Amino acid sequence: MQPLKPLIRVTQLEAYRKYIEQSEYANYEITEQSVIESITGVFAGNEYTRIGTAFHSIVETGKPVCDKVSAGERTFLYYGKEQKEPVPCGRKFNIDGFDVILDVNQCKVAMDYRNEHPDAFHEIRIYKDFGDAVITGCADMIDGIEIRDIKTKYSYPSDTDYINSCQWRLYLEIFKADIFHFDLFVFDGYKIDKHGYDVRGLPLERYSPAITCYRYDGMERDNRNLLHSFLEWAEYRDLVKYLIKEKID
Repeated sequence: MQPLKPLIRVTQLEAYRKYIEQSEYANYEITEQSVIESITGVFAGNEYTRIGTAFHSIVETGKPVCDKVSAGERTFLYYGKEQKEPVPCGRKFNIDGFDVILDVNQCKVAMDYRNEHPDAFHEIRIYKDFGDAVITGCADMIDGIEIRDIKTKYSYPSDTDYINSCQWRLYLEIFKADIFHFDLFVFDGYKIDKHGYDVRGLPLERYSPAITCYRYDGMERDNRNLLHSFLEWAEYRDLVKYLIKEKID
């Protein structure tokens, strides 16, 4: 019986890449401990990820399970004083037991995007054996020979952060594709203390153009160099045991 190989998610490799490559020029800051937690712990989600999940559910299904919500008022604190502002009607999504509320215009942005890609396949997970380990990733959308990754953002992004990412490089190899698009949607003005899970009334702007990345000579070598570096680090930190799975999930 052959020994089990580490099963590594692309998100874990990306967290590690950010940790080892961060500098004063990077638009992110990540600690080694946060990378370790991405391996040893279970991420439960937060406002940012659950709002994104609600948006994804519209793009993926076209008919997500949701409830109508009437227009009303939002109550929040502004410099310690209670304030109110009107919010339009919308749709409520139950995400991990939390009520995420989008307005109709925001839902329409998601539907319009879905309709741009009527023949696409959604949420496709694949596993690839790299010899020393198995790497897995889940593509939000595969449209022909192109991969599209959908991200909801809460501030304006930097193209460089995505271009430097290992996600697209690994996905192009795993899925045997040549073109990868990051499609970003920005909830402009979002403040977690004010809006929480209710983003009604916020402009939802599509970042344009999409950030597009292409297969290049030497890409597979770069992927393996990153994988080997990660495995050496994981072994030094005694983390490989957390990556060994009795079965693939």
